[in-house]
Amino acid sequence: MSRAQTLKQSERPAPRTRPRARYVRVTVELPAARADEAAAIVVARGGLGCETTIAPKPPEAPKRAPRRVLLKCYFDRLSAPDLARLRRALEGAGMIAPGAPLETQPIADPGWATAWMDRFEPFTVGRFLIVPPWNRVHRDGFVRIIIQPAQGFGTGHHATTAGVLRALDALWRKRSFARALDVGAGSGILAIAMRLLGAEEVVALDIDPIALENARENADLNGVGRDVRFSIVPLSSLRHHFDLITANILSATLIEMAPRLTRLLAPEGRLVLSGILEREARRVIAAYRPALRCVSRRTERGWTTLVMGR
Repeated sequence: MSRAQTLKQSERPAPRTRPRARYVRVTVELPAARADEAAAIVVARGGLGCETTIAPKPPEAPKRAPRRVLLKCYFDRLSAPDLARLRRALEGAGMIAPGAPLETQPIADPGWATAWMDRFEPFTVGRFLIVPPWNRVHRDGFVRIIIQPAQGFGTGHHATTAGVLRALDALWRKRSFARALDVGAGSGILAIAMRLLGAEEVVALDIDPIALENARENADLNGVGRDVRFSIVPLSSLRHHFDLITANILSATLIEMAPRLTRLLAPEGRLVLSGILEREARRVIAAYRPALRCVSRRTERGWTTLVMGR
């Protein structure tokens, strides 16, 4: 990789010095085909993130048995009731058998921030070029978005975030949107993208103060810190309409929010919904009918993004 594409390791900004954090790791064995869905359940219940490794195959297992993985889930903290709720959610979704072991282990921070610096390379989604702060690459014709990897979900790598970015790209090629709302801001990438595309007013909501801190930092890195209003206020407190709304959240929450999101959408507006497993898309669409219709639908790596309109 050339000097113009990336900074040398020595030129990268040193991470801020903090006491070495401690976390809780929960390990569970489940079918490889369900790992992505299980990770979404974990994140929805406070998990910071997950990783998978191939599960050891028992000697007596059939040669063509479905592949299984160990899903390692990380939490800031995890009480016994929280663990019980996580177990019930995984059992209820049919991902683990009743009574299946969930191994918990306290661990020290293994240096995730530095690991991200080594692994996060520039990549494109539609017309967006996503780069970390230490990389100076630019490409003609692309909207450059700087994202500092942190606890806020959404660097653009995951199919749900990428799906919304592609939808924004396609929508903005047809028309512009003056007033935009992002529900579940995470890293702030979607709110930042909408402002960089030209939205005059952007509001971004999240219930997690840590995520909002990361989102504000990313907005500042992109020069739009004063143009995006990040807030922890409830969705029900908003009164005016928005021309464009994005919500990258799990399906159950999107269904529960349907009346409020529909109320906030301007008459000619567009609502982009993601965080939806392909098999759940029909139920989400049904929750927004008859007030809204499905304008477009795209599925990537098992995750569906919907664009709804009146």
